[in-house]
Amino acid sequence: MHAPVDPAAAGVASLLKSLRTRAGLQVERLTGTELPLDVLTELDRVRQVRAEGESIEPAIVRAVQAAASSLEPTMSIVADVILCLRLSEGAVADPRLYASDLQIRRMALLDNWSALHELRSVSPAPDPPTLRTLRLEVETVALNALAAALSAPGESPATAARARSQPASEAAPADVDLSVARPPPLLYQVFHDIARALRSRLIRGASGEPEGWPHDLRRGSPPATPQATAYGLLAMVGLSGHLPADLVPVVAHLRGMALPSGGYATRDQVAARPEVTAKVLQALHIVDGTADLSAELSALEQTIGDFEKHRPYILATVLECMAELAPESAFTQQVANDLLAARAEYGQYQLWPEKVIDQDPLAAAASVIHTARATRALAQLQLVRPSVGVQAAISEASDWLIGQTSLENVSEILDRRLPDGAERSYIRHFTAAWIVKALVSAGLPASHPAVSAAVAQLWRRYSYRISLWTYRNGDVPIWMSADAIDALRLAALATMRAGRTREDNGVSFQ
Repeated sequence: MHAPVDPAAAGVASLLKSLRTRAGLQVERLTGTELPLDVLTELDRVRQVRAEGESIEPAIVRAVQAAASSLEPTMSIVADVILCLRLSEGAVADPRLYASDLQIRRMALLDNWSALHELRSVSPAPDPPTLRTLRLEVETVALNALAAALSAPGESPATAARARSQPASEAAPADVDLSVARPPPLLYQVFHDIARALRSRLIRGASGEPEGWPHDLRRGSPPATPQATAYGLLAMVGLSGHLPADLVPVVAHLRGMALPSGGYATRDQVAARPEVTAKVLQALHIVDGTADLSAELSALEQTIGDFEKHRPYILATVLECMAELAPESAFTQQVANDLLAARAEYGQYQLWPEKVIDQDPLAAAASVIHTARATRALAQLQLVRPSVGVQAAISEASDWLIGQTSLENVSEILDRRLPDGAERSYIRHFTAAWIVKALVSAGLPASHPAVSAAVAQLWRRYSYRISLWTYRNGDVPIWMSADAIDALRLAALATMRAGRTREDNGVSFQ
């Protein structure tokens, strides 16, 4: 096995090997150790954490945890368990995984090898090494990789300032390296960074009270809009599982953004539109499940006309909302029927195009993103209002989606014809995120190759510098991060369900 070439990394690796013994790299151990911690405290990563107000020992632990979560999955898993970093705590039901004895941790790591890899959406998980190989070879490689990640120079203030001053189209390559698909970090590590990034982009009023989010999360891009604020609330709840108390004023402000006639619209729309109203109502419901939104739902129903019935994106967005708020209503069933009717036959499949063309349905090609969005919406309805026809549509669509390899983001234009002209709304879609949501909702495991490929594509657009997702032109749309968070959350839940199923079937990793 090769040692790190860089002398600084070699020193860090040597210290990490010493810290892996006994209880591992813990704050309590660092406080009383005689080991030369200056090897770590002088690292840029540790200094950056300390600049946030953290004391030395917790800063070291946080920096090592962050570096470990950025490694290739197998190396990250090994470093996590060997150093007792607790990155997978609570995700695998084996108390030995973070025991105070190194040898016990090693045994638990090997016993849980496949389960830990599935948590990272790695498929198929490699066979575990022998205990001897783990101790003499694999641990050395993992700790050397971790040392190299820790020793990598951090971004200087000057570099950050230059990046912020660049036009968006030039800044995009600095945000994300599209030539390399980084392995997905553990969600509860990266979610903390995303939540902090979203908070920093809140628009605040004169009194300092948060009002909501703008459509584009680049700094200095107000105002707060209803649709963007809805996405922000959905993202924050997805990150933490509940609405943080300090965001309650945002909910009140969102309610106040309703049009006098009822419903919500974007800045380029002249009246309430169902695709916007549905997303806002979905957010209001998820932050307060007891809120009476019956009047708003009635207003939503009135905005569905012939144009909307020809656009699967609108129907799927409305159905997602209705499946959560009023699954048994006649309106929900009607939207589901309209969505099913929007399909066209493409060979052996009935799929969704971008828009329905009555004169020649096949004039519009089958759309990956619209089929994925429709599948996700129907799967949500199927959970609460089962139907043989809906299940058949979900199965057929997911079978087709599995074979699709082009997951590039796409856009569409909603061109409503009005008496005094046309109203155009530009819609962009995060295809990889919706593929994950559709396939997992249809029942595929997160370890399925099609899901894993979509997850990898999703991470390619994640900016490790700003902890948010970026569009290919450098924009930082809030809906993109919200969709990514929802997709990753669903994939994680699917992985946990798969683990419980194995346990129920008598298969144990303990």
